Amino acid sequence: MTGIRATFSSEWLKLWTVRSTWWSTGTAVVLMPVFAAVMGADFAGDVSEGEITDGVTSMAITEPAANAAMIAQFGLLAFAMMSVTAEFATGAIRSTFAADPARGRVLLAKTLAVAAAALPVALVMVVLGVVVGDAALGEYGRGGGVVSAVASFSGYLVLSAVFTVGVSALVRSAVATLSTVIVLLLALPMMFTTGVWNFLPGGAGYVLLGREDPPFSRITAAVVLAAWALAAQVVGVLAVRRRDA
Repeated sequence: MTGIRATFSSEWLKLWTVRSTWWSTGTAVVLMPVFAAVMGADFAGDVSEGEITDGVTSMAITEPAANAAMIAQFGLLAFAMMSVTAEFATGAIRSTFAADPARGRVLLAKTLAVAAAALPVALVMVVLGVVVGDAALGEYGRGGGVVSAVASFSGYLVLSAVFTVGVSALVRSAVATLSTVIVLLLALPMMFTTGVWNFLPGGAGYVLLGREDPPFSRITAAVVLAAWALAAQVVGVLAVRRRDA
């Protein structure tokens, strides 16, 4: 335990002594309420002006936050990605591995540090998104299920960040990591919405973000996304052990 504590402390310190952490997490926190406000106000405006013709006159107060999370999450994912790729890009990872030759432990410490930082950031993002979205919807907001939604949305954001750390360790490049994560979390689930595609990271993520007519429960979705995050971590550990820094 002493080894992982020391390595975790080192990784935690590194996270908060670089500007990229503050910029990326700060961007995520700002984008969430901004886009929730836009989406809530847009819906309220359409209803009030009679532009919605399918009989829908209200929206769940958590929905603007769910939609905003699809965009705001990139700040948090960038934070998770840079915790790994920045060191490979600069060569600083050699010093990290010299300080602790147990590469699997280093990746675990990075993951724990990212998760520990992502959780409060995600909670702040989601709460702000729900509060602002509710205000933007006004009389057209429909309450209920706020606590479960906050837990579900936050869980999605944290698990996605952990998944991104594993992918980063595998591909090492910031561009390749972001491209891979975008495809798996957004692109494929948008193109394929049935069958086995529901069990992709993004398919499970859509359920956690309140997808209508979900193929399975949010608990199952959390398990699926957690399994993907774990798989990414395992592959990432194998990659850092077998390849030169």
